[in-house]
Amino acid sequence: MEWWWRDERLADEIDIANAEIEARLKFTLKTVDTSVENNNSGKCIWCEKKIEDKRRWCSANCRDEHTLYANKW
Repeated sequence: MEWWWRDERLADEIDIANAEIEARLKFTLKTVDTSVENNNSGKCIWCEKKIEDKRRWCSANCRDEHTLYANKW
């Protein structure tokens, strides 16, 4: 077997594998639900402080703490 033919065949197999991985990743990302519910309670979902609009948290600190601690369950 010639050295150049072997290298060319390996490159083709790698290209095919990369295309397969990319296709599977695209399919998986399409199935992930990234929608975020509105907060209709009028309270921060972390500290329950009253808020005027439909934001989920009253501050960036509450958001960060909620993201860090509440999602670990």
